[in-house]
Amino acid sequence: MAYFPEDRPLPKRLKKEPLIQAVFEMRFSGTVPASEIFPGFLFGKREDKNDKTLIESLPAAQVPKQLRDMDPNLQFVPVIRLIWKKYIISISDRSIVIGCDYPYPGWDKFKPIIIEIIGHLKESGIVASVSRYSMKYVDLIESADIAHQISLIDMKVSVAGQELKNQNFHIRIEFPVKDFINIVQIVPAASANLSNGEKREGVIIDVDTIYNINDQKIEDVINYGFDDGLEIIHKINKRMFFSCLTEETINSLEPVYG
Repeated sequence: MAYFPEDRPLPKRLKKEPLIQAVFEMRFSGTVPASEIFPGFLFGKREDKNDKTLIESLPAAQVPKQLRDMDPNLQFVPVIRLIWKKYIISISDRSIVIGCDYPYPGWDKFKPIIIEIIGHLKESGIVASVSRYSMKYVDLIESADIAHQISLIDMKVSVAGQELKNQNFHIRIEFPVKDFINIVQIVPAASANLSNGEKREGVIIDVDTIYNINDQKIEDVINYGFDDGLEIIHKINKRMFFSCLTEETINSLEPVYG
């Protein structure tokens, strides 16, 4: 797999859009668990007070807080979920996840929502420092045949002397790019149920781009380069996705460059 060249223009959009999920996550430490304070704070920031914003507890809420504090993994498992302007906000004790399902509204609409929510997080006063933030995009390219699904990806994998061409597998690889880590997962023979009731089958390409920022104050993160940081992480993620595809696959998705 060769990384998509920096001097090669990225498609502005794909006419045959394979994207099924987009997620932004920020992890932090704070004075109190975010799951206890921030849902109510965010609820109070609604522009339309008549909007019936859904707030629901998730299974992790049944785990006692003392146990969540003891297990580092549980500190980032969402406890509360709510809907904000059709976006899904999931809140754990030490993280916030902003997601949107199919159909993806586009980066021009998703980015301002991220900036708005993180601005409210800063205003709440519960975050002491930020350890990382990340962008994750999940794409599913449709195909009914496993061998064809594998051929869509720019990779060759051999196990025990045999190249994987017609087998089920789940590959997870880490690719460092500049100050970021791309975690790429490729899963053929996958299926997804979309929010509109549609079911798709094919190969999933899941790219999670992480920026570790070593416990900076949230004020510094937002005031010094957060907007540019979002643009950079978005472009790195996008280049990583196209790096996973063959030239034939890219063309089949009908890229638009203008």
